[in-house]
Amino acid sequence: MSILKVINDPNDSQWDICVRSFSNYDIYYLSGYAKAFHIHGDGEPLLFYYERENLRGINVVMKRDIADDTHFTEKLPKGQYFDFATPYGYGGWLLEGEGDTAPLFAAYEEWCISHGIVSEFVRFQLTSNSRERYPGQVIQRTNNVVRALDCSMDQMWMDFEHKVRKNLKKAESAGLEICVDLQGTCLQEFLRIYYSTMDRNDAKDSYYFNEEFFRQIGQMQGNFAYFHVLLHGMVISTELVLLGSDTMYSYLGGTDAEYFAYRPNDFLKYEIIRWGLEHGYKNFVLGGGYGKDDGIFRYKKSFAPHGIIPFYTGQKVFDFEIYQKLVTLRKECNETDFFPQYRA
Repeated sequence: MSILKVINDPNDSQWDICVRSFSNYDIYYLSGYAKAFHIHGDGEPLLFYYERENLRGINVVMKRDIADDTHFTEKLPKGQYFDFATPYGYGGWLLEGEGDTAPLFAAYEEWCISHGIVSEFVRFQLTSNSRERYPGQVIQRTNNVVRALDCSMDQMWMDFEHKVRKNLKKAESAGLEICVDLQGTCLQEFLRIYYSTMDRNDAKDSYYFNEEFFRQIGQMQGNFAYFHVLLHGMVISTELVLLGSDTMYSYLGGTDAEYFAYRPNDFLKYEIIRWGLEHGYKNFVLGGGYGKDDGIFRYKKSFAPHGIIPFYTGQKVFDFEIYQKLVTLRKECNETDFFPQYRA
């Protein structure tokens, strides 16, 4: 007998009990993370749990009312059509066991259709164990950089590209220091630099996470750390790192442009790597760039030239008739490769 259960309240204690029962769970499935994106306005968080014979699975999604999209203002009734997207980061179905996945995806699709879910967009974990069995379209996007923490710092030093070693020596000579903040006590300093960095890079509105979002992340004790680079006691570069069971994730951060010459970014990444190694983490995910092989990606790659892992997304339409209706109603979809197209 198969069971598909849905928890629609991240304050329900059963959410995290369920997630933590999986040996390979990660921070992106925890209720606190989902609540942060609910605060950010990304929809209603749901946790799906499936169990049948030799297979268990969990999946976290944000349920979004399509009528709330500005493109459909006064064109759609609220509460009728929805779509799913995994929270920013990595996700998708996390599976445990060797059972047949066909009944799982069939039950999941049946639930989606019966609840007005038109489509879904998935950001797969880098080591996803469900991607190859996903019944929708799987697309390779930009590559991600992962620094394996399976050797000594001396060995990693030699693995860094020459320019990193050169920049680290310059940072050291400038007298930069690192502060590891496990409580979020320097949040205001982080926000000052983070928002100024977003302004400088003309970032999309979706990257302007508000203070309440970060305070929610701060409720996840043991699953985050702020790393601050100090010069004469002043924060000049900062990064929020998410902490999984054995993996660290570079998340959000920035640098005061006035101090670029001191190479605080390289110093920051180096100190995060060293801290992770000392605390028993196996990997540090630096992420990717905005585009294929852009400057951001090449910078991250300089810390792990051999740690390139492809990043995949998944997309599936559950109701083709409504999907096409929405595309037609949208009239102009400038980004034809964007999914779902009606949100382009």
